[in-house]
Amino acid sequence: MFRSGLLVMIITMVSRVLGLVRAGIIAYYFGASAMTDAFFSAFKISNFFRQLLGEGALGSSFIPLYNEKVESEGEERSKQFIFSVINLLFVFSTIITILMIVFSDQIILGIVSGFPDETKIIASKLLKIMSIYFIFISLSGMICAILNNFKQFAIPASTSIFFNLAIILASMYFGKTYGIDALAYGVVVGGLLQFLVVLPSFFKIVRGYSLKIDWKDPYLKKIFIMICPMLVGIVARQVNTIVDQMFASYLAEGGVSALENATRLYLLPVGVFGVSISTVIFPALSKAMSKNNLKEATDNIVKGLNILLFLIIPSTAVLTFYAPEVIRLTLSYGKFGEEAVRVTSQALIYYSIGLYFYTAIYLMTRAFYSVKNSTYPVKFSIISIVINIVLNFLLIDIMEYRGLALSTSIASAVNFLLLVTVFRKKYINFSLKKSYIFFLKTLVVTAISLLCSYKIDNTILKLLVFSGVYMLFWAKSLLKNKLEVF
Repeated sequence: MFRSGLLVMIITMVSRVLGLVRAGIIAYYFGASAMTDAFFSAFKISNFFRQLLGEGALGSSFIPLYNEKVESEGEERSKQFIFSVINLLFVFSTIITILMIVFSDQIILGIVSGFPDETKIIASKLLKIMSIYFIFISLSGMICAILNNFKQFAIPASTSIFFNLAIILASMYFGKTYGIDALAYGVVVGGLLQFLVVLPSFFKIVRGYSLKIDWKDPYLKKIFIMICPMLVGIVARQVNTIVDQMFASYLAEGGVSALENATRLYLLPVGVFGVSISTVIFPALSKAMSKNNLKEATDNIVKGLNILLFLIIPSTAVLTFYAPEVIRLTLSYGKFGEEAVRVTSQALIYYSIGLYFYTAIYLMTRAFYSVKNSTYPVKFSIISIVINIVLNFLLIDIMEYRGLALSTSIASAVNFLLLVTVFRKKYINFSLKKSYIFFLKTLVVTAISLLCSYKIDNTILKLLVFSGVYMLFWAKSLLKNKLEVF
């Protein structure tokens, strides 16, 4: 299972690195300006809907229900359940896309009311273009969840590579001719590629397709019941980023872009480590809980949390202590000047404070989904969004964009602690002693790695020395004990 996780992490790393290249290319050609503020805002809205029904709530609720249906009715009859879900998703995503196109002006006005009128007009135009992206990415996300359930992780993990390449090429070859519109069209093409690349593997599994929706299938009703609280929870998590964006629209020009660029960097370890580990663990955890195998479930959760400590603690150190260097290395080209570096690096530092909590939320949320409980994650997401909004109000005048980033980190910490506490109380009271000891060891090794690399001027060499020292301390244990280290 963890070998699959390593493969997914490698592929996701390639994708995330391309994401950084994408951010660097956008920064090079467009800088951090009102135009990029408009693009990032419009893209955030279309991406928000993707999280709801793509790889988000629908995919997470589908896996345990599909496995249950296979056990009770067999694999052949369960294929119609797949077709019904995808057909319904297509209809719904098409309706949402049409509504986004028709009401783009009102949506932009409601989300980024602090923008100047000219920026709002640009954002509305870009949203109209990118709306169709929702259809492609929703279908792709659902198919990826299906492939994951059949232990095919590599192709679903690689879809973002094609998305990033589409935007990179659109920026480089069409940016000068079409301006910021080129990025919007790149998003649409990227979404189409993500959909097309998963189709061969999907049809190899289902061997055919049916456009019929079986309304009498009781599992279709179950998925609606299970998905509703999940949707609320995902809305709450995504609203956190939109709330930050709303507040940032009242700051100086480039504030939204600074938060977006910082978010992309701190989400690199989240996507590579957090999403990869939780994606691979979820099917096994779901099956273990369905068989009431608490020992196996406990092992999966504890190992998952400890692997994240091993990966995230050093990542947090790099993104906080070396924030300016990381920003210069990845984004400081072309029109992205030193002031943009300063602003973005400060936002990155405060986002990174909550990096472990934000990453581990993915794992603990899946733990609740494995027992078919989506209520608690929803409650805690709502609590976290309220905390985020309150802290935004309190900190924006004092800390500006830094306060918005810090609010997100604190809200994530509260969300994670609530998830762990309640899961241990309601389901498995797994011991955290091993995690505490592992955390202290990781912290000490990370501190030593910082001391060995801090005085080095060259950023690439600095990061290589940090990584080399960190892995050197763990090499013997990893080679000798393998996963038992975690």
